[in-house]
Amino acid sequence: MKKFKTFAILSVISLFVLSSCDNDDDMTNNVCDDSYVNTAITNAFSTANGYDDLPEYMDLKTHQYRIKINADGEICSVGYQNPSSWTGDYVIEIINETSSASYSGTHSFSQTQLDYQIITPVAVSAGDIIKVMRTISNNTSLNETVGRVLRKSDFTDVPYPITQGNVEFLSSNFYGSGGPVPNLGQPYIPLGFKVN
Repeated sequence: MKKFKTFAILSVISLFVLSSCDNDDDMTNNVCDDSYVNTAITNAFSTANGYDDLPEYMDLKTHQYRIKINADGEICSVGYQNPSSWTGDYVIEIINETSSASYSGTHSFSQTQLDYQIITPVAVSAGDIIKVMRTISNNTSLNETVGRVLRKSDFTDVPYPITQGNVEFLSSNFYGSGGPVPNLGQPYIPLGFKVN
């Protein structure tokens, strides 16, 4: 009987241990960290570093930037906030220029707060170059094309590259119905990232 009790106790403990283990070797437990690029943008382009946060700026159709993420994982969400002048859609494109993996989808975001939306994941290996684009769809006036941009307070171009943690910001560009206007400011289009 003593052996049976010992076996039963060990079985229960084993069952508990096995059921509570994460067997996918993912340290983040498969969580899409929406703040991954958001934190890097906010810290790198802060007021303390000489930037102004302009919520409705740059009246061109496409706001684009390029980054390097120095970690293996996948881009799993995109965040944005529609300006007060636009309730419609944007085409969001995320292109891994190194591997050619990409995402393209139509999204409309909240006008009152930063709004994250899940996307089909884009795989990233440490060091891959990622292009992020927001292009307005079906606008009728230029004032609808504005978006949130972080710009140098002294009106000089952004001195790319800028590294913040595992994210290196490489360049930006604004174009469509004008432009291109390279490196004028950093578009505020954060990405969620899941580290492998």
